[in-house]
Amino acid sequence: MTDAQKRLRDLKDRQSRERGRMAELALLDSLDDEQRAELDKIEKGTPDLERLIRAATTAVEEEDRAAKEAGAKTEPTGGDAEHKERLELRSKASVGRYLAAALRGRAVDGAEAELAAAAGVDGIPMELWQYPEERRDEDRAITPAPGTVGVNLDTLRPAVFAPSIAGRLMLDMPVVQSGTYATGTLSTSATADAVKKSAAVPATAAAFTVQTTTAHRIGAGLDLTLEDLAAVGQDNFESVLRQHVSLVLADEIDDQLVNGDGSTGGTDNNLTGYFQRLTDPSAPAAGVAGFDTFVEAFAGGIDGLWAGMMSEVAIVAGVDTYKLSAQTFRDPATGTAGGRGAISFADYAKDKMAGWWTNKRMPDAANHIQQAILCRKGRSMSPAPMRTAVCPVWYGSISIDDIYTGARKGERYFTLSVLLGDVILVQPDAYAQVAFRVST
Repeated sequence: MTDAQKRLRDLKDRQSRERGRMAELALLDSLDDEQRAELDKIEKGTPDLERLIRAATTAVEEEDRAAKEAGAKTEPTGGDAEHKERLELRSKASVGRYLAAALRGRAVDGAEAELAAAAGVDGIPMELWQYPEERRDEDRAITPAPGTVGVNLDTLRPAVFAPSIAGRLMLDMPVVQSGTYATGTLSTSATADAVKKSAAVPATAAAFTVQTTTAHRIGAGLDLTLEDLAAVGQDNFESVLRQHVSLVLADEIDDQLVNGDGSTGGTDNNLTGYFQRLTDPSAPAAGVAGFDTFVEAFAGGIDGLWAGMMSEVAIVAGVDTYKLSAQTFRDPATGTAGGRGAISFADYAKDKMAGWWTNKRMPDAANHIQQAILCRKGRSMSPAPMRTAVCPVWYGSISIDDIYTGARKGERYFTLSVLLGDVILVQPDAYAQVAFRVST
């Protein structure tokens, strides 16, 4: 690690500590003279600290540029001291600690901070997932070719999963402390009225609804053998599988957030997801959904409280429903009286609504009917957006790379786990379940 990289790391560590201290002081009801002086000192030094970080970042970038111009390699394959130090940092760094720090809004420290600074990145260095490619500058002529030739295996590619839809449904996922998570919402309001002279104003006791959830563990694991690594013929075999475990875990989490049924039979401990929280709608009318049917679904979401116009209503639909909307036209021929022209509903909604999209994780159609989730986004677009749904996360993610348990058998175990709560609709009126008939 160069002096510039160490300087940048130290400055970012200082920035993280000072931000954490400011957050602690902000929770106090009042400040004494010592605390007030400490806060003044931090606030006064913040502009200079940010300038120093920018300058240190520029210095690191300049070093990298100069190294590239000089033909230097960012990751030498020799046995020099710097390369050995980099490999040692990799062996100590943990993806789980990067994720835990990110969820808490803090900078990483220790081996993770040193590796990030050495790699010149603020997040997780890609080299944690990628083994260095080893090249040898040797020319050897073999004549004739051996009877058994090697397989020219290309770099292994990861599996592909659908993107998350939880964020588009305004779901907050705060990191919480140990214990049962609880959130309260004022569900019964006080009463106000215009009264005559000397008449008493109405008095009604307000009431809160408190919802709670405990932790559910979602995990994914990977077992590897030394023989597998030797036989596959590609250096990034283990790194691709490790990355795959992370993607599989993220895929299962998002599926649970949407479709989790809350069941606990056998070894299951499913989350309670959006669909389980919502009320099943009435079956749609006979006949495949048309242009006006889709418009009516959005118009039905306007309630004057959480959505006051069509542009504040969003719907995430099943794949078949969205495909149908992309082929559904109000007026195929332009110029029709009162028509909107030859435009499909999918294109129409893109310009008029707050959102109309699909995702692989939405449930399939059953008995020709496919379910969807309507989300009223009017309050989320205000200057002070309100929380409408929450799913707590305990302690971030936990990553375990076990190279010891199966060492005698040449096995290595990698596990990644996350502790999540049920989806809680803090403001249930911001959501609704709707259905579309997609076939007959």
